[in-house]
Amino acid sequence: MTAAVRPDVARMLRAGATNREIAAVCHTARRKVAAARAALGIAPAQPSRGIESLEAALKARVEPLFCGHAVWTGPRNENGVPMVSWKFQRVSAYRVAFRAHYGREPQGVVLAVCEVPGCIAGRCLDDKTARDRTRGQLAAVLGLDQSATHCRQGHAYAEHAAYKPDGARYCGRCDSDSNKTRKRGIAA
Repeated sequence: MTAAVRPDVARMLRAGATNREIAAVCHTARRKVAAARAALGIAPAQPSRGIESLEAALKARVEPLFCGHAVWTGPRNENGVPMVSWKFQRVSAYRVAFRAHYGREPQGVVLAVCEVPGCIAGRCLDDKTARDRTRGQLAAVLGLDQSATHCRQGHAYAEHAAYKPDGARYCGRCDSDSNKTRKRGIAA
């Protein structure tokens, strides 16, 4: 003898809902929904495909603002960075928005460069390459001395140049080595 199936559960089963959806709506356990499904002879429902891509997951959590800006409405990590989740991966929303806008993978950290708090519009994002290019242009406009071709350690600026926000050039390789040494706790 089979147990009686709740009418609300039976109605949703016949409509094609998944066990998880029915359990949530009807406030019951999934195993009870599965038992009702078996009692009624209804095949397991195929879950909907949902969001097709990482970019679509990003768009689902973005609220467009004035003049082309956009604000993230989804979850953030412990550092406050907007995070997109899709197919068991969590990625910075800045990186996904950058890739969607520019059509290439960002180099280094992606930062918002506009004054709108929380903006993740692609046109408002810069990666390390773009920031260094902009800062190099600032150095040229300001007339900062760029005549040296190598740093004190002999690294070529053509390959390792990086720029501070004020346009001052420094060796990115030496800076990276210094940061690695400091993180290990070794005095430089």
